[in-house]
Amino acid sequence: MVFDVGSTRVGPLSTFFAPPERSSELELRLEAELCLSNPVVCFLLESMDGLVLILDGNRQVLATNDRVRDVVGSAVEPLGHRPGELFGCIHHDQGPSGCGTSSACAHCGAVATILEVQRTGRAVEGECLLTLRSGELTQSAEFELAASPLQVGLHTFIVVVLHDQSALKRREALERLFFHDVANLMQGIRSWAELLASDSTTTPGAAQKVAHLTDLLDRELRSHRAMAMAEQGGLQPQTRAILPLEILRDVADLVARHTSAGDRKVRLLPAPELLIHTDPELLSRVVLNMAVNAVEASAPGETVSLSAVLEEQAIRFQVHNPGELPEAHRSRIFQRSFSTKGSAGRGLGTYAMKLFGENVLGGRVGFETGAEGTTFWVRLTR
Repeated sequence: MVFDVGSTRVGPLSTFFAPPERSSELELRLEAELCLSNPVVCFLLESMDGLVLILDGNRQVLATNDRVRDVVGSAVEPLGHRPGELFGCIHHDQGPSGCGTSSACAHCGAVATILEVQRTGRAVEGECLLTLRSGELTQSAEFELAASPLQVGLHTFIVVVLHDQSALKRREALERLFFHDVANLMQGIRSWAELLASDSTTTPGAAQKVAHLTDLLDRELRSHRAMAMAEQGGLQPQTRAILPLEILRDVADLVARHTSAGDRKVRLLPAPELLIHTDPELLSRVVLNMAVNAVEASAPGETVSLSAVLEEQAIRFQVHNPGELPEAHRSRIFQRSFSTKGSAGRGLGTYAMKLFGENVLGGRVGFETGAEGTTFWVRLTR
């Protein structure tokens, strides 16, 4: 296939990471024609499995296979785009010259792999986590990729083959989270139940502890089911009227008894006394994930604050902790499978904030961070 030339531009010579230079429309057209007249290129596009991109020296698309067209749709013209621009990465327009030139691109596995091919002149394998936006919806995508140089005449192009591992990674992440959380709760229930059965305790609170843990288990099971349904686009919010303070009290009660709370303090600030219409269980899950994230990021003795404030025609639920989010984490914090706790983390808490808060409840989720601390928030129209 030969693409029509789109609105490719030559970008400014500035960048926060990868080289910013872009090919002109004439250069792209000539390179695309050269590329697609080569039998080796045509064979690769027709025979290779996965999403296949042929890039020029400025990381811009010259040709793709039909699978790429199926993913991005017929309304998008691939020629001249860089990969992040083509697939809709949320960071692609944050740099001075598009994909690869923002500060977030320094943590992108796709950009790093392509640059390594250019540096070494050899085939390189990698993986990348992308947060993609389509309209008002965001979604996480996880790819394994292989990139290699391809000599066509005097030109050196780059062949990039991506395999979407999103479904597999999603299932693995959900299974890890499910078994971790459920196993911990079951262990607690079993310990207290055995203590009651042994008649070795007369503590009145023992039965209440079992009841509380059983309630938490039920909530976890419903939460995991909701997450699976939300990722498939099948979760509908069950809205009713509720006071913001009820949401905050529910979250404060749960996080105070969370295993990560320790001697961190949870402070509940005043909330507007007006009814909002939302799904209380899903909203509580969003704010709870923010609160758990905040206590895990806090030092012993520090205070996590929960609040809600009015903003014109919206209400904003906020969770604040004293620590500052490291620069390297900021652009990746909402990606599925990314965890600030390294291999010990499960990487779904912040991702679920976006999944429930935006894709299901129709709000906006974000954060601010600096020397005065970090505030995660969810903003809902009231």
